[in-house]
Amino acid sequence: MKKKMSKMMVCVCVLTGLLFGCAGSQRLSDNFDEAEVKAAAESVIEILNSGEVELLVDEQWNAVMKGAADVEMLKSEIVPIVEELGEFEGFDKEAVTGSKDPDTEQEFAVAVIKAKYEKRKAQFTISFDEDMKVAGFFIK
Repeated sequence: MKKKMSKMMVCVCVLTGLLFGCAGSQRLSDNFDEAEVKAAAESVIEILNSGEVELLVDEQWNAVMKGAADVEMLKSEIVPIVEELGEFEGFDKEAVTGSKDPDTEQEFAVAVIKAKYEKRKAQFTISFDEDMKVAGFFIK
């Protein structure tokens, strides 16, 4: 079961990477506000740090993400990674760009946030749709 979940997470990350990697980094669309995107990304990270993955999935994920990365997958695959980082110390570097799905022309905002933790840093790449729901999530 754990292997299946790991494979699913890898698929989600690969699909997200392909979606946004192929589209390339672009200027942020006028449909998004950079400060709002940064605040939303920080909020996602803070909720994840608190371990409240049910809240994260229920209120922040869009429909596609809910199907790809559910509560159980986050609890088994992502929360342990975050716990290994140690105590959250703060946000470091932040950048926001735009992206567009080449097939659907749907625009996204992509926040890349580096966060400092007690043991090491982590980089979060979080994509938002126009409803400011998480459309992609990657932690490195």
